[in-house]
Amino acid sequence: MKITKVVTQWVQIPLERPVGFSIKTLTHRDHLLVRVHSDAGVEGIGFCLQDVSGKAAKAAVDELLAPMIIGEDPRDIAKIWEKLYWQTVRAGRRGSLMHALSAVDIALWDHQAKLAGMPLYKLLGAYREEVPCYASGGYYYDGLEVFSKLEEEVRGYVKQGFKAMKMKVGRLSSEEEAERVKVVRNIIGPDVKLMIDANASFLDVNECLSFCRKVEQYDIAFFEEPLPIDMMEGFARLKQQTSIPLASGEVGATRWEFQEFMRRGSLDYVQPDATQCGGVSEWLKIAALAGAQGVSIAPHYHWDIHVHLACATREVTVLEKFIGTNVKNFDLIINNPRSVTSHGTLVPPEGSGLGIEWNEEAIQEYLVEEETIEHAMSTSV
Repeated sequence: MKITKVVTQWVQIPLERPVGFSIKTLTHRDHLLVRVHSDAGVEGIGFCLQDVSGKAAKAAVDELLAPMIIGEDPRDIAKIWEKLYWQTVRAGRRGSLMHALSAVDIALWDHQAKLAGMPLYKLLGAYREEVPCYASGGYYYDGLEVFSKLEEEVRGYVKQGFKAMKMKVGRLSSEEEAERVKVVRNIIGPDVKLMIDANASFLDVNECLSFCRKVEQYDIAFFEEPLPIDMMEGFARLKQQTSIPLASGEVGATRWEFQEFMRRGSLDYVQPDATQCGGVSEWLKIAALAGAQGVSIAPHYHWDIHVHLACATREVTVLEKFIGTNVKNFDLIINNPRSVTSHGTLVPPEGSGLGIEWNEEAIQEYLVEEETIEHAMSTSV
């Protein structure tokens, strides 16, 4: 069996209105879609999120990765991963190159599960059939008053029965953000878990610690990305001085980076994103490391892939879920988006592979560029 072609599609989906978090405001969401075809007549699909532009990740697949896998056996996923990773050492170890590699790897696993005729989580050895999820929100919307929008949104989550939610912090002053956290805690009451996410807006540990002191009283389940992931020593210092559990890893890549964080004891939760950390292959290795260290996993963003991985691993405690398409609008190109069950869980689709059915018309509507690669990379020196 051989890989015959790879198709890449860069889609740019406008948001309903500009939406912001601590360090930036977004007007659209870019995604790279990767389709791996084999001579078995099977198409494996993968994808990755791109905050600003999908151009770099698409170029990485088109010019580097796809030509390296044409002619390979799509079942040799471990072999292909090693080839792609070690032969692109000068191209990058985080960011667009790893996002591209992740999308290719996800497509190969989807292909593998489709060959087997089973959902991905069953192929991986299912641990459970559903996973708890939390409502992710609390963003800042241009033109809307911060507190009234937040209150309306949070009351909606309570009405829907969520037992946990996460809100953004870090865009306003520490005093204003502490007040936002207080408002949310008062609305949801003491029994709903509350997480906060600063998107790495604090660059000074002492400043971050001062904010932690202001919100510790509101029983924070975890503080996501208080600092940039590069500041490993900063995380260690913060961990020693706050009672709030710390989480990070959404922009992290490879087992080696996560291993260093866990070795330092800096995190209570790691948040690998399979669309950024190296795909399904690398995500599973990170999960194994977390399990060995007793560290919980709360994956970032794309529940379309993470619901499968969470159902195949014990270490995942909760999944992130956005309600509606005002922030995460990937559902607009899917015919069968996942919905939360009445008891606050996500259940993977029972179709083969990832179980995703693309809305091809919507993809064409949002398509920026498309490329088909059918030729292997030259081995000449």
